[in-house]
Amino acid sequence: MEHLRRSPLTAYAVAVLSATLSVLVRVALDPVWGPRLPLITFFPAVAIAAWFGGLRPGLVTTLLCALAGAFYWFPLKQDLRGKEFADLIALAVFVSIGVLLSVLNEALHRRRRQMDALLDQSLDAVIIADREGRIRTWNPRAEQLFGWSREEIRGQSLTDTIVPPSLREAHRRGFARYLATGEEVVLNRLIELPARRRDGTEFPVEIAITPVRVGGNVIFSAFLRDISERKRVESEHAALLAREQAARSEAEAANRAKDEFLTVLSHELRTPLNAVYGWARMLRAGQLDEAASARALEAIERNANAQVRLIDDLLDVSRVISGKMRLDVQPVDLRAVVEGALDAVRPAAEAKEIRLQNVLDPRAGPITGDPARLQQVVWNLLMNAVKFTPKGGRVQVHLQRVNSHVEIVVSDTGQGIASEILPFVFDRFRQADSSPTRAHTGLGLGLALVKYLVELHGGSVVAQSPGEGRGATFIVKLPLMIAEMVAGPAQRVHPTAPVDAVPGGVRLDGRRVLLVDDDPDALELASAILTGAGATVRTSLSAPDALAVLRQWRPDALVSDIEMPGEDGYSLIRKVRALDANEGGRTPAVALTAYGRTQDRMLSLTAGYNMHVPKPVDPGELTTIIASIATRRP
Repeated sequence: MEHLRRSPLTAYAVAVLSATLSVLVRVALDPVWGPRLPLITFFPAVAIAAWFGGLRPGLVTTLLCALAGAFYWFPLKQDLRGKEFADLIALAVFVSIGVLLSVLNEALHRRRRQMDALLDQSLDAVIIADREGRIRTWNPRAEQLFGWSREEIRGQSLTDTIVPPSLREAHRRGFARYLATGEEVVLNRLIELPARRRDGTEFPVEIAITPVRVGGNVIFSAFLRDISERKRVESEHAALLAREQAARSEAEAANRAKDEFLTVLSHELRTPLNAVYGWARMLRAGQLDEAASARALEAIERNANAQVRLIDDLLDVSRVISGKMRLDVQPVDLRAVVEGALDAVRPAAEAKEIRLQNVLDPRAGPITGDPARLQQVVWNLLMNAVKFTPKGGRVQVHLQRVNSHVEIVVSDTGQGIASEILPFVFDRFRQADSSPTRAHTGLGLGLALVKYLVELHGGSVVAQSPGEGRGATFIVKLPLMIAEMVAGPAQRVHPTAPVDAVPGGVRLDGRRVLLVDDDPDALELASAILTGAGATVRTSLSAPDALAVLRQWRPDALVSDIEMPGEDGYSLIRKVRALDANEGGRTPAVALTAYGRTQDRMLSLTAGYNMHVPKPVDPGELTTIIASIATRRP
């Protein structure tokens, strides 16, 4: 590509200089050769001028040499004799050969110019280097890629201006091996390598190196393409594919976990239901004596409580996930919390002959938190320890102050936790064994709730275990109270009454209660509870019928289900509140429903109910609630 940089003036100067030198050399040889071989030095001059400049410089040299020859060695005469005629023929032959050489070199020049034009317009970088690895030239695209002009790069080592340091030694060895043996390791094929710019930055290129033999020499031509954008796209695609595969794996795992959870949930709900249903059928059939009937009632109550706990756990998890969990924050005596939890699990521990041991530091506290939720935390940890500890084992609980926080440590001598399960013990619905042959029941929610509730209190919880069969330890860390609670106006609370103050609840003598539910069994149960407490009860299976009864009968309290066909409990209470006071529009009302979420309670209260009570409800609690709201009737 150097000839593209030769100006016409330079080419003509070379032509004149070549002609002049050839004439001078021939003149200098006159004393030796005399008139013989007068054109011997002219042919190289024409060849040089034509090779350097092409057609026109070659013709200029040919013409100048011919004129010089005709003037000095071939003087033209009018009477051409044999010698003069032969000289003229020789001069004509020289001119013809000069023209031919000029035409051939011009054709070569045109081919080179066309090739150079293609290279200059190429989107790929093109590099020409000699056998020593010195760059002879490169095209504009290479200038853009690497940052050197072709004048700056000419003669520089290919291995040192554009090969990264990490590949230089391998590059040199490859060149040397090819030159010595002709072995082509990376030649004549497309490969991907990093290249180096003038500023030292590296970028990926696609390169093809081709050796070309010119005479006894070897020239290497390299075609490079910057593939940074392609690599970026490939990287993005790979990352996207990885994320998609990860998301798919997570979705598949979540789907499997959901299926496993639904299977376990069905089992856990049906198991207590089976006991309740079976014992109830036997009681109804009169197949049990007095002692057996007492055991049946105990079993029914125990399994019903177990089912209520399962549902409460599910609702608690739902509240946490949706951010609806609220804490009743107040100063908390952790010793009382732990002792209450110990009392609650002691019957289960005694049934398995498990020793409960505790060490409670009186200096551990005070803290701020929700005492009921904190007791739920300790109870879950203790029940978990009792469940996974074999008969005759030991469960210990320690309450201690450590620097600026309080620790509750629950440890056991149970089956322990495998190392691959340990990082996931606090995940929702995660169980070490969810197969039908599992040894322990449960939904896998207890430890997840522990983690959520502890973190809501600003604390943390960790699980430790030396391995399977070697027990487990759970450590709860809670911050100490950093300031005393400031006394202020009493918070507004919903009216309640101490349920345990009167066994079975309070009396409702003389009170009229309207019960509304589309489930006859639910109506019969609630009616029996309230009638037993002395209330006068009427029942309705639908909202329209209840509205008619309320307007005519004027009850002291309305207790209604929410989900009913045709018209639900929300519609009923809105219609009640739309009535005048003398028609019962201000009748105190309780929503008694299976919907127990926070948003369900808010919907009930917004619609017009005075209280929202989730099913199932303790009979004493129900009578106390009715007595509480009925006394406020104007």
